Amino acid sequence: MPPPRHNRSPARGVRRHSARLLAPAYILLLSLLRIRYAGGVPLAIAAAAGVLAFAYVLGAYLVARKRDDRVPETEGCLIWGGAAAMALHAAFPPVAGSRTVPAAIGFGLGVSLPLRYSIPCAACAAAWLAAIPGPFPAESLPVAAMSILSFAAGAGGRSHRLRRPPEEESAKAAIARSRSVVLPWEEPPEGGRRSEGETTEEGALMRRGLEIREDIRRALEGVLPLTGATHAAYLWPSRSPGVARHDGFLVSRGRDLPRDFSVPETYVPVREATVFRRPFFETGEEAERYSPRISAESGATKGIAAVPVFREDAVEGVLLAIREDEEPWVDPVLPLLGLVAYFIGRDIERTRALHREERYLLREDWYHKMVRKMAQMGESGSDAEGAKPRSRRERVYAEAVGQVRRQVGAGRVLLVGTSDGGRNGWLTWEETESFSGGSDQPQLLGDSYVGWVIRHGSQRIFSGEQGRPRNQGVRPSAGEKPGERSYLVLPVAGVGGFRGAVVCAHESAGRFGKAHAEVVRDVTEVMQMGLSHVEHLETLTRRATTDGLTGLPNRKSFLDRLSSELERLDGRHPCAVVMLDLDHFKRINDTYGHPFGDEVLKRVSGVIAKAVRKGDAAGRYGGEEFVLYLHMTDPERAQEAAERFRRMIRQTKFLHEGREVAVTASLGVSCAPIHGKGAGELLKRADEALYLSKERGRDRVTVYPG
Repeated sequence: MPPPRHNRSPARGVRRHSARLLAPAYILLLSLLRIRYAGGVPLAIAAAAGVLAFAYVLGAYLVARKRDDRVPETEGCLIWGGAAAMALHAAFPPVAGSRTVPAAIGFGLGVSLPLRYSIPCAACAAAWLAAIPGPFPAESLPVAAMSILSFAAGAGGRSHRLRRPPEEESAKAAIARSRSVVLPWEEPPEGGRRSEGETTEEGALMRRGLEIREDIRRALEGVLPLTGATHAAYLWPSRSPGVARHDGFLVSRGRDLPRDFSVPETYVPVREATVFRRPFFETGEEAERYSPRISAESGATKGIAAVPVFREDAVEGVLLAIREDEEPWVDPVLPLLGLVAYFIGRDIERTRALHREERYLLREDWYHKMVRKMAQMGESGSDAEGAKPRSRRERVYAEAVGQVRRQVGAGRVLLVGTSDGGRNGWLTWEETESFSGGSDQPQLLGDSYVGWVIRHGSQRIFSGEQGRPRNQGVRPSAGEKPGERSYLVLPVAGVGGFRGAVVCAHESAGRFGKAHAEVVRDVTEVMQMGLSHVEHLETLTRRATTDGLTGLPNRKSFLDRLSSELERLDGRHPCAVVMLDLDHFKRINDTYGHPFGDEVLKRVSGVIAKAVRKGDAAGRYGGEEFVLYLHMTDPERAQEAAERFRRMIRQTKFLHEGREVAVTASLGVSCAPIHGKGAGELLKRADEALYLSKERGRDRVTVYPG
C-alpha cells in the first residue's frame, strides 16, 4: 500500500520559513537607519515595527500550541524576540544603558544553540550591541563584556546539562524511570517508611530498567541504517500525575549517547499509533508539519514514520523514526519498523518476566520462612512466656497479619472475617506496633468499603490525598482511626480457609500502591495454605480423639482429660466420675437390629452432651458404656446429677417401625478424694457401683459405698 499523501502548496513552505528569513533583513535595515537617523523618529518606528512583528509571531506560536496536528515551532519566535530586543536597544538609550538586552541575548544564545553556531552569533550580536550604546560611547566596552559573560554562563549551563552522565541522576529518579519501562502499570511508591526488602527490590528494578533500555537502544541504532532515518525514538505514556505526554529516549545518527525525548499525547504520529493502533507515514514537505523539533541543530524534517509496539494485544509504546535527509526513505520503512517493534515488545515482556522471577527470589527468604512456620502449626502454644495460649488458627492469623505489616510498612493491619458474603463480620485479628489480638464481636460491614470489597471481590486503595471525599467509611461502622490517611483493602477468599478482607492503614498520604497489594495477596495465599493445613490437623485430631458413631470423646481422649483434671485439683476439691451402661442393649441389637442399636447410642450420646455442664466432660467408654466427669461435685450432688441423666434417658422416646421401645440405663458413681485420687481408682470404684446397680434390678443410680 503506498504511503498516504496530502495536498501540498509551495506557498505554504515559503510562509513557514518567512519569519526566519525576514529577521536578518530587518536587522540590516535597522543598522542602516541607526547610521543615518541615530535617535530619530524613523529608528523608533522601525523598533516599534520589530516589536509588532515579534508580537505577531508569538501569537502564532501560542495559537499553534492549542492545535492537535503539530508540535509548535519555536525558532521564529526566538529569532524575532532577539530582533525586537536589539531594536529597542538601538532606538532607546535607557534600554541600552540598562544592559538588559546583551545579557538576555548572550545567555539565550549560549543555552539554545550548540557552540559551532552560538559563538559566531554571540560575537556578531556583541559587536552590534557594543556599536550602538546610544549617547554614551564609553559604555561600549561594558556592553560587550556583559554579552560575553552572559554567553559564557549560558554555554556553561548547556554543556553541563548535555554532558551529565545518566548515572548522576538521583536514585529516586532512576527507579521511577525503570518502573515506567518495566512496570508501567504500577504506581510509584509515595513517601513513607521503606518496607522490609523494598530497597533490594528497587535495586533489582533499576538493573532491569537499564537492561531493557539498553536493548531498546540497540534496536533503535539498528533502525537508523535499515531505514535511512536520522533519528529513532521509543516513547511510552508518561506516568507523572497530570502530565499528558509520551516520554522516552532518542538516538541520532553520529551521536553516541541517547537523549531524553518527549512529545504531547496529541502529537499526530503518536496518536495514530496509540489511539487508532495503526502506523503513520509522511514524506516530503508535509512531513515538516509534524516535525517534533528535536533540537535547534536539527535540520528540516523530510520524513516521519511511527508504529505501535504491542504487548498482549495492548499498545505498550510507539516506535518513531525521523528523516532529515533530502533523499527518499529506504523502502520498505513501515514493515521494517513493524519488525523492530515486534522484537522490542518481546524484549520488554521477557525483561518483565525476569523481573517478576527476580522479585520472587528476593522475597523468597521471608516467603519460605512464613511457609515453614505455617507448616509447623502442629501444636497450640504461646508467643511469649506467660502469654495467653493461642489456637492453631490464631497463630496462623497472627503470623500472616504480622508479615503483612512488616512487608508493606503499614501502621496497622486488620483481618476482617465474614460468613454471609460481606454484610456482617467480625475482627478476626488486628496488629499494630504495640498490640496483636483478635475479637469475635460482630460488626456491620454493609456501610463500609470493607463490605463492598468482600462483596465485589475487588481491591481498593485510598491515597489520603486532598480530593473528593469518600461517601463511605473504609473500616466497619466504627469508622477510621484518627490520624490514618492511607488505606489498602484487599479481598481474601477461597475454597475453605478464611473469607473476608485485609485492611492496611498508615498515617502518611499515598503510602500504598499496586506493588503492596501484590505482596499482601502473596501473604494471604500462604495464610490460606496454613489454614488448610490447620484444618487437616484438626480433622486428624478429631478423628483420633472422637468416637466416630456418637461424636463424644473416645476412651483415650476422656482418660487424658480426666487425668489432667485430677492432677490439677490434686485432691483439694471434690469431683465425681459416673459410669453409665444401657440396660439389655444386646437384646435391643438382637431384636431390632444393629442399625436401630446405633440410633439408640446416638440419641443417648446427644442427651448426655446436652446435659453436661461447662467444665464437665463425657465420653464413650466402650460398647454401650459411657463415662462422665463432674467437676467440683460432692457425692450428694453427683447422685442428683446421675439421677437426672437416668430420668432423661428413660423419658426419651425411641421408635422402631412405629412402635415405642423403652431404653433405660444403670449408673455408678465414685467421688474424689473420698473414693480415690487417681483416675484408675475412681473408674474402678464407679464400675463397681455400676455393677451393684445392675444387681439391684437396673435402671437405678448407686454411689460407691466407701
